Amino acid sequence: MTHEERLALFEKLETGAVTDAMVQHGVGTWMEGIFPTGKDMRIFGRAVTAQFSIVVPPRQVVDQFDLIDKCQPGDVMVWNVPSKANICGENIMHFLGNHGLNGLIIDGYTRDASVIQSMGIPQFTRGFAIAPAPRNCRCTPDDFNVPVSCGGTVVNPGDYVFGDEDGVLVVPEKYIDLILKQAELNMSYEKRMEDALNNNADIPALHKVFATKELYEEK
Repeated sequence: MTHEERLALFEKLETGAVTDAMVQHGVGTWMEGIFPTGKDMRIFGRAVTAQFSIVVPPRQVVDQFDLIDKCQPGDVMVWNVPSKANICGENIMHFLGNHGLNGLIIDGYTRDASVIQSMGIPQFTRGFAIAPAPRNCRCTPDDFNVPVSCGGTVVNPGDYVFGDEDGVLVVPEKYIDLILKQAELNMSYEKRMEDALNNNADIPALHKVFATKELYEEK
């Protein structure tokens, strides 16, 4: 699949179908403690990563706007920020939305929660903080698009991330087509199960539905 085809498919899938696919094939990981700023936010796309730290001269600072400007439409930024203060607010999210990104995931904190909720641009964080992070808590050129820890798991540049109110999952790029195809099969299975339960299926009828669950095998 092309990157664009993957994004189109993600829009149709439920996180439950994808997470089950990850279990079925034994690939991918899940973030802990990272949730959306607003209700009904969904995030999906290819990860572009940044590791923040306390930067001192002569190291060069890359600010949040510059990081966003380095991305392509449809990307999702993933930041590790070692601070309990906020690193993001409405202006950064507005700039991110103007650049066509599919959202921002921060192992860290944000502010302007109500405004960001109304904007609807997907943002996932550890929570909210009114205190600002130190002005030299930033990324450097050497720490852009490198493996980062987010929600207790490693996110590599190019991994695919997918999340909603239940949380965020991470799938390595080399497995993404396998997982998406399995998730499509899982969605069809879940529809059959839903139809059976809506018709008050008994145990034998449910076992017939169980038997239709398919494991995708690459040819």
